[in-house]
Amino acid sequence: MINPIKIIIVGLGERAAIYAREALMHPERLQIVGVADVSPDRVRLAQERFSIPEEYCFSSAEELAAHSQFADAVINGTMDRQHVSTSLPLLRRGYDILLEKPFAVNQEEANELLCCVRETGRRVMVCHVLRYAPFYRKIKETIASGKIGEIINIQMAEQVSYFHESVSYVRGKFASPALCGSGMLLSKCSHDLDIMAWLMSETKPASVSSVGSVFQFKPEMAPSAAGTHCFLECPIERECIYSAKRLYIENPQRWTHNIWHDCGCDNCSETDRVRILSEKNNPYSRCVYRCNLEIVDHQSVLVCFANGATGTFSMTGGAAASGRHIHITGTKGEITGTFEEQRFTLLRIAPEADGGMASQVIDVSAE
Repeated sequence: MINPIKIIIVGLGERAAIYAREALMHPERLQIVGVADVSPDRVRLAQERFSIPEEYCFSSAEELAAHSQFADAVINGTMDRQHVSTSLPLLRRGYDILLEKPFAVNQEEANELLCCVRETGRRVMVCHVLRYAPFYRKIKETIASGKIGEIINIQMAEQVSYFHESVSYVRGKFASPALCGSGMLLSKCSHDLDIMAWLMSETKPASVSSVGSVFQFKPEMAPSAAGTHCFLECPIERECIYSAKRLYIENPQRWTHNIWHDCGCDNCSETDRVRILSEKNNPYSRCVYRCNLEIVDHQSVLVCFANGATGTFSMTGGAAASGRHIHITGTKGEITGTFEEQRFTLLRIAPEADGGMASQVIDVSAE
């Protein structure tokens, strides 16, 4: 029997909580033995959920690092701008780290983290979880098989649903670099850019250019007569697709839990949730067009690789549905697919076939 890995949670946000749930599902593999968070409520929640002794509960990563090592590794789920500053003392204390993406918010921090890893000999594993998704793993395998030849161009796009956009990137804590420490591409799309680099691992980017702006979520795009707060003074609230009442109370979807988690209301009644959203200063009830958005709501990236291949990536916030799309053109064929459908089409140049090509749909939904 292999002893379970002993883990400490640093920053019990929604992401870290998802990873930590594995300890409840597979205690023979993973045990949560400590927690560090600036919120006493989060510390108490972790303590109760994972039966953590009082002496292994801390208010910061620095306080944890000052204590003698008592676990194998740390799950670092702090905000983007805190990833490096909280990881350095823990690496020096002797912990390996599972670090949420983006692992750094600028080149200086990236270099500092890399130097610390080399000095301490510890491991940092970045949570680029899409590398492990069957969809992208199978695409990587297909490319490696040579079936589409050498890659000429990769086109990738991510549609961020209007629901997710409003919760996290307009009204939420990722709306401002001052709050999260990064912009839209780093906080949302580092997965996608990592996948592009991973698929093109035989070569490296030689140049990168990018353009983007706030197109939709600005005052001049607000509907006529729109107010500043969905619950308090907006005469067109019932007509607006971004109504906080409609999105977060009446028709809640996947990302609503982020609101209640951040408001400390995970288990509140609907009455309490309405009361919380009705508070004048609640950020999640602000008019999306009057939030003074500091990050882009759409952006495109062009990458030129050292071998002459090119890659493009576009992010659009406020789409009707979430979706990650990919189209790879090679010297012998193409791959095209959508992540959410869990299948892609392999097209191969075949002069002898009807239409001059051979087509195969590869379904990974059962993997």
